[in-house]
Amino acid sequence: MIDQIGSPVPGGPVRRLVALAPDVTELAFAVGAGGLVVAVGEAADFPPAATRLPHVAPGDAEAIVALRPDLVLATTAGNDPRLIGRLRDLGIRVCTVDVTSFARLVAACRLAGEVVGQPARGERLAREVEERTARASERARTLPLERAIFVVWWDPLIVAAPGTFHDDMLRRSRLENLAPAAAGRYPRVDPELLLDARLAVIVAPDEPDLRAGFARLTASPFGARLAAGTPRVIWLPADLADRPGPRLPAALEALVTARVAGEAGSGIRDQGSGAGMAVATPRAQRRPR
Repeated sequence: MIDQIGSPVPGGPVRRLVALAPDVTELAFAVGAGGLVVAVGEAADFPPAATRLPHVAPGDAEAIVALRPDLVLATTAGNDPRLIGRLRDLGIRVCTVDVTSFARLVAACRLAGEVVGQPARGERLAREVEERTARASERARTLPLERAIFVVWWDPLIVAAPGTFHDDMLRRSRLENLAPAAAGRYPRVDPELLLDARLAVIVAPDEPDLRAGFARLTASPFGARLAAGTPRVIWLPADLADRPGPRLPAALEALVTARVAGEAGSGIRDQGSGAGMAVATPRAQRRPR
């Protein structure tokens, strides 16, 4: 078996599984392997059963090895590849997912099911993700095409570039990403991008630190258009929108719903309450404070 970064995953039974990030924790439980999970990354907080498990720092190789896992589930959306290499060097079986689109999420569901010995559950989950994604994409099909960015952080301004699952989310919602395409997955960009007259929509995770950063930015010269409501900002639940796991279709559905409501004349600027949510960027999916 080959994982999503092209590394071989040796076969064999799984009795003790460590999931190193929120997205793969959710994936393990969703394919029916929750009973095998003996520890999760320190940011994992869903499903509720995961909160009752030991939490380990994703970079602490010694703590991970001490758990005697048969399998470690890792992700490029938050785990250091050097750690993954070290675990492999120590003889620990590792399966890494690399979800850069909804299609890759579907494949990750099947991969996770196969590697934990639950291929039928993995296939069912893959089909569910595929069907929900297709329905949301079809619902957005008649929306006008607008230019947009997905903001990961306001100050400094960090956005999701083409080739990321956030970019795919924008595209499926009939939003064309204005982020640069050749500067990495999540580049830091000049805040002058916010002054681009083509920019009609900004999508952002709804959590306190990002709300505070947004408020500070609106008081700066680069935030003048934001303060005036142009471009409009759509806030999505952070734990859905920034975790490339099995709940990602819910973020797409929320974004399409916000766009449909906006086109219907409701003037949506906010989507989501922000209460109790913390930033969960693809590179550092942190636990809510």
